Amino acid sequence: MKFSDYINDHKKILLICFAGSLFFSVLLLFFGIGISELSLLLLCFSLILFITIWTDYLDKRRRIRSLLSTLDSLDQKYLLAEIADKPDTEFEKAYFHLLKTALKNMTDEIAESKRLNLEYRDYIEQWIHEIKVPITGIELVCENNKTDITRKIMVQTELIEQEVEKVLFYARLDSVEKDYLIKEISLKDCVLEVLARNKQFLIQNNVCVHTDSVTDTVYSDQKWVCFILNQILINSIKYHSKQPPVIQIVSHNAENYVVLSVTDNGIGIKPSEISRVFDKGFVGSNGRYAANATGIGLYLCERLCAKLGIGIDIESEIGHYTTVLLYFPRNDHLNI
Repeated sequence: MKFSDYINDHKKILLICFAGSLFFSVLLLFFGIGISELSLLLLCFSLILFITIWTDYLDKRRRIRSLLSTLDSLDQKYLLAEIADKPDTEFEKAYFHLLKTALKNMTDEIAESKRLNLEYRDYIEQWIHEIKVPITGIELVCENNKTDITRKIMVQTELIEQEVEKVLFYARLDSVEKDYLIKEISLKDCVLEVLARNKQFLIQNNVCVHTDSVTDTVYSDQKWVCFILNQILINSIKYHSKQPPVIQIVSHNAENYVVLSVTDNGIGIKPSEISRVFDKGFVGSNGRYAANATGIGLYLCERLCAKLGIGIDIESEIGHYTTVLLYFPRNDHLNI
């Protein structure tokens, strides 16, 4: 707080003091007090007033700085009123009481909101695990009774399973650190697992996938990496062009990273939109091409990559190709 701000806050009191000193000066002159004596009285009064104002200003500035320092050291800022210095005046006591009451109500609301959110997330996770049972049953029935109809059913079942899994990973997005296992994994195994999971979908869309150049191993969590690759693969198929879909998956070493690239020959992404593809809910002009686009898949990929210490980038040329690049650190030290 500046001294000028303090003066501005107390200008009414200062104006009263000035008006009072002027009134009593005229009164004293009327009673015969000399100019020199009056000047000495005004000087003493001004000095006492200045010392009082300056001392009060220094005290308030010290308290404000102490409060700001305390606030900066707190992780939970709303606890300031609980640990701040006790107020001195009755006005400050009343103000702090109101502040503590308001903050307590806010913390109660936050606690209740967190509880409800946790209950809802637990319910979603439980529901997802339960819905997987009939999905698996449908897949087994179709696998044991292969016809053209059951193959089409299996394709739709795979798509349902993908969406269910997306909901599960979205629900766990803020607690990745509680559900990961970092170890050395084979990128080839991850790619093959994702391809097997989407076997019928790939066959139905006549997709040709090249994986011969995937040979590297990295340190990460296989389950989460497979989910990221799955979202990338689904997008590559979803936004295919009129040509037969071809997906090229390659891994190579680049300085301190192992780079895994997934390249398709699809419709591509406009240069004006490529910087926004990781935004939540962004579907762009290609969203009109795929009616069921939600803008969640790449958003989840970007968030999960950030949690796992994996870099992610996209390169594209409209009408020709799209390449998604994943940068895995070459050591086992991940910032999670």
